[in-house]
Amino acid sequence: MKIILTGLVTIGFALSAANAQEIKENVEPLSSKSKKGFMYDVSKDENGNCNLIYKIKSDKKSDEVSFEQYSFDKNLKFLTTTDVKEKKEQKEDVERISYYANVGGNSSFSVLSMKLKLNKVVALKTWNHEKQIYIIKKIISNETIKPRNDDGKVYYGYASYESEDIAKSNVLVIAKTETKDKNQADKFQILMFNNNLELKEMPIDLNGSFSLVYCQQMPSEDVVVVFAPNKGAKDVTKYVYYQIGIEGNIKNKVEFKSPASALFITNAYENASNIYFFGTSAKTNDAFAEMYSEYAPIFNPGAGAEDGNNLKDIKWRKHLEDKMDNFHLLKFSASQLAFASTTPVAEFKSKFKTAPGDKGASAYKGKKFYVENFFVTEAEDYLVAGQLTGSVKMGTENRVDTYEDIVCFHFDKTGSLKAQYGIGKMNNDKKSEIFDMTQKFYSSADGKSLYWNLMEIKGVKGYESFLDALAGNSVLYPLFFPRVVKIDLGTASMGAVKVLGDEKYFLRKDFPGIVDPKERSITYIGHDEDGKNIWISKLMIP
Repeated sequence: MKIILTGLVTIGFALSAANAQEIKENVEPLSSKSKKGFMYDVSKDENGNCNLIYKIKSDKKSDEVSFEQYSFDKNLKFLTTTDVKEKKEQKEDVERISYYANVGGNSSFSVLSMKLKLNKVVALKTWNHEKQIYIIKKIISNETIKPRNDDGKVYYGYASYESEDIAKSNVLVIAKTETKDKNQADKFQILMFNNNLELKEMPIDLNGSFSLVYCQQMPSEDVVVVFAPNKGAKDVTKYVYYQIGIEGNIKNKVEFKSPASALFITNAYENASNIYFFGTSAKTNDAFAEMYSEYAPIFNPGAGAEDGNNLKDIKWRKHLEDKMDNFHLLKFSASQLAFASTTPVAEFKSKFKTAPGDKGASAYKGKKFYVENFFVTEAEDYLVAGQLTGSVKMGTENRVDTYEDIVCFHFDKTGSLKAQYGIGKMNNDKKSEIFDMTQKFYSSADGKSLYWNLMEIKGVKGYESFLDALAGNSVLYPLFFPRVVKIDLGTASMGAVKVLGDEKYFLRKDFPGIVDPKERSITYIGHDEDGKNIWISKLMIP
């Protein structure tokens, strides 16, 4: 039996205006065998039928794995239940080599250090029949070096990235070397190290003293980097943007005028080969480094309580709580800055829109928010959707991030704000707010409307997955139920919010919905909270 996971990729399809908006639902009981098992896969065939596969208990001594399949037709009518078995895979032990860079350490002398370390770990993995995955049997070797440049100076690590392609085993590191000569600026470099921990240094061409503002790896695997000039520069708004291939080649370099002297960038997105940055700023003429700490998300194993954040990164994160005066959207197309817009925070209140009958939403007030989705319409309007963030103490544990008010900004093609859309959250308890909410957009056929699909969260405690249950690992995890609202792009307004599942039926994060572009539909498959019944729902969007 070939298990194919479908519905896990977001497809921005065009929706036919001929179809009336419609919600179909069906509830069917699970067998006693499936109640004790877990949803393993969902799929849709060429006839529009949906198949749900549950992994069920089997004899540990058996050489087979057991499943139960439930089938529904395209109108969600229950068809049949089928027992399915397959042979357990037999696989040999394998050696796996991994490479990574880090800073700091576990001793009181090194925990605050930004000195770079390169690591090569060789692990022996064995196939676990019950879990159907490779698990680590033992660590064969763990080699670490502290690299120095040709002048004997140590490197200070700022960020590291690698490719998903196993043929590209090199690791890209953004690092800096310091100089004791006050007349010379510290130098940033791109470092590439290979499977022998051999290092290749490529200096980053910056004319003067600069600080790292932000860097991030894109879905294309390119790394985008922004630098800001330090105090003493003739023009502290003359920033530099780089787009770097994962193998270290410079693809684009753009010197540009920043919309703020101290531009605090917090997110980046890639769309159709264009790169977008989102940031904020306060009212100041000071240089970036005078206001904020440099961005340095590289892992520090000694940080412990801060979950691996090094001291430099901890200082940067503290500014996420700052209340800012302006919001900025920047677009880079190849080797030029297409635009850099500025929206005063006060403007969001005047353009704040809510859905009819919905309560609890609030206008953006200038604090950092988590960007969950960035969508570009056919007319090149931009939708930035996410949630305001905070933190909460969970029992005796450390403080954890929280995801609070729902935020969606609507900009035109020049980056000017058209509206802020607000929808109130339905669950504001601690267990629910520690999980971020998935948000997706689907476009109408005429491109005049969007359908904003939000996965509202209910936090519960128990076994999130089959592997958690096997390990007896009870955790807090999210259950989801969909809410959908129509956005009229021309009038910048919202329709009423539709809630699916009546807050009784929930989705798991691995199965958010099956998108069918031909039928113009989204099919949701989940359970009631007790896991006794299957819930299947189809949303037709005009």
